[in-house]
Amino acid sequence: MFSDRYSFAQRDGGDLIPDGATCVVFNATDSSDLSGLSGDITVVQGFAPFVDQLSAAGVRVTQQAQGHAQGPFDVGIVLLPKSKKQARDLIYQATQVVPEGTVFVDGQKTDGIDSILKDLKKHVDLSAPVSKAHGKLAWFSTPAQVSDYADTGMLLPQGFATSAGVFSADGIDPASQLLAEMLPPLRGVVADLGAGWGYLTHALCNSPAITQVFAVEADFASQQLIAKNVPDDRVVSVWADATGWRSPKPVDVVVMNPPFHIAGRADPAVGQAFIRNAAANLSPQGQLFMVANRHLPYESVLEASFQSVQELTGTPQFKVYHAARPKRTKR
Repeated sequence: MFSDRYSFAQRDGGDLIPDGATCVVFNATDSSDLSGLSGDITVVQGFAPFVDQLSAAGVRVTQQAQGHAQGPFDVGIVLLPKSKKQARDLIYQATQVVPEGTVFVDGQKTDGIDSILKDLKKHVDLSAPVSKAHGKLAWFSTPAQVSDYADTGMLLPQGFATSAGVFSADGIDPASQLLAEMLPPLRGVVADLGAGWGYLTHALCNSPAITQVFAVEADFASQQLIAKNVPDDRVVSVWADATGWRSPKPVDVVVMNPPFHIAGRADPAVGQAFIRNAAANLSPQGQLFMVANRHLPYESVLEASFQSVQELTGTPQFKVYHAARPKRTKR
């Protein structure tokens, strides 16, 4: 991890970050990512559960570094995400808010650090990489010209806007599309848990009998796209962890295509938590419609959370469930 590589680099190069320097860290997920750093630190993080963890540890967190009150910064640290496009964009963002200083780029080999550093050497005077703990760390001085790294967003053929790093950035997710096609006519107040950039929310708004849609999404960049993709007054876009969000009042229907990865690591417990929270947000006669990869272990949680559970016609890859009348409705 970054702290290991940074400590190792200091043994040979001395203090790489001057005392009193202001530092901005992109994509830190918890306070351990900041181990070994001192001074004034601001973290740029848009995933709500990580924001909560960092804030609880006393870390200053923002979703956008540009224009932040603590900037411009002396030092930038980019901890690579899985998405190569997003990684490049974060490097570009770092050069914009660290106009005269040092930008560190760190990542695991499994995150593509080798290819990122290989390409970055074409643009900047990059240090020799420090290799340790199955990853690499390198740095360069700013100003630096990496404007071609900036993400300008993407417009899908269907007219939906996406951006680097969001779920299903390059096209409509096939599981969400399957669920949208199988939904019966719905009415009342609906919650789309894990709404992404708004595909299912958009499909829901085709029904005039739906009076309100809570589009709940933990990723800040995705949540910001919902307003562009679903310009409907019935939509309430909510930036929150869908496993803990509570609606202002019980909803009639929940639809969802729950994630089963966190920060690139498979974790089916996330989808199970989505199911439990769907039941907690529904009215006594409420309904859940969900889609999932067929191998995921959701059946026992559905049976424990709802009085009625039915698997609808799916595909070899995806299963679709209709559940009704939650067993746990205490709010």
